[in-house]
Amino acid sequence: MASTLRPYFCLPALIGALALPACKHAAKTGAHENVDPSQVVAKVDDTVITVEDVQDRINKQSPFVRARFTNPDRKREFVDGMVRFEVLAAEAARRGYDKDPDVQRVMKQQMISKLMQKDFESKLKVEDVPDADVEKYYNEHPTEFHQKDEVRVSQILVKDKAKADKVYKEAQALPKTPPTDQKGFHDLVTKYSEDEESKPRGGDLSFFAADSAAYPKPLVEAAFKLKDVGDISPPVKIERGWVVLKLTQKRPGFNRSLPEVKHQIQQRLFRDLRSKAQDQFVEDLKKKTTIEVNDANLAKVVVEAGPGGSAPSGAVGLPGMSPAGIGAPPPGTPAATRMQPAGSPPAPTRP
Repeated sequence: MASTLRPYFCLPALIGALALPACKHAAKTGAHENVDPSQVVAKVDDTVITVEDVQDRINKQSPFVRARFTNPDRKREFVDGMVRFEVLAAEAARRGYDKDPDVQRVMKQQMISKLMQKDFESKLKVEDVPDADVEKYYNEHPTEFHQKDEVRVSQILVKDKAKADKVYKEAQALPKTPPTDQKGFHDLVTKYSEDEESKPRGGDLSFFAADSAAYPKPLVEAAFKLKDVGDISPPVKIERGWVVLKLTQKRPGFNRSLPEVKHQIQQRLFRDLRSKAQDQFVEDLKKKTTIEVNDANLAKVVVEAGPGGSAPSGAVGLPGMSPAGIGAPPPGTPAATRMQPAGSPPAPTRP
């Protein structure tokens, strides 16, 4: 940023960090190539707002928003917003808010974010994951990339054939309903089924493949003969009696080759690689630092219980670290510290 800012403006400068250097943008477009980007557009006491400052603030926004500021009046409104931002920041600093612990913490978060982006994460790339590691993961997790056709059925198990025929007849007579509506068949399960294990689940046997050994072979074969969801099978003889089946779902299998899923695996392994590298980076820094922790005083820290008398579930927010990554502002960051000038934009499974 080309502005000459007093020290207490470092936080607003960080919060309003510029995305693209204005001189580069001008070179790209070929417009105003002879304009001196350091020329002053506005001053707020000793704080200078330059051509470059305004360009960078505007040009880092989306093309749709950016187009509004081709109008001179709107451009002036944008600068007024930047002036307002600096005036408020100066007053906040005059009142000592630049020394507020929350403000200091946010500034540290911004510095950590810059450190990690420029001196750490920029040196790691997805392509750094070795092909051998990708192939190893692929071979060690076959169920993620290869699945057979599967079906899901609900059953009614009875002991004699006559009763099975009656159940089949009543099931066939049920009105046609959407596949998600299983009430009619579930009522028959409750009324007739003699299988105490599947009965509480409405007879559901979950998904299985054609070579499954979890259920009797005749049952599996009959299930795979059902063509459409909602179809009912005639009574099927198994060792424990007779079953009537209803097809509730079909799940086609898939086979995904290594080249097809290579990038997906790289992304997954890269997350692990980056996490370990971050941990090592911090550990190396800690070795160069004098650190003391007083466990006796730590034990005196009182943690207030959350609603209902228990701490809220979920990830624990640590200073300097958050679920969003190192350098992201932690939960509870005051909204006022994120204030922007006017014109700024608002802040592998189965296929």
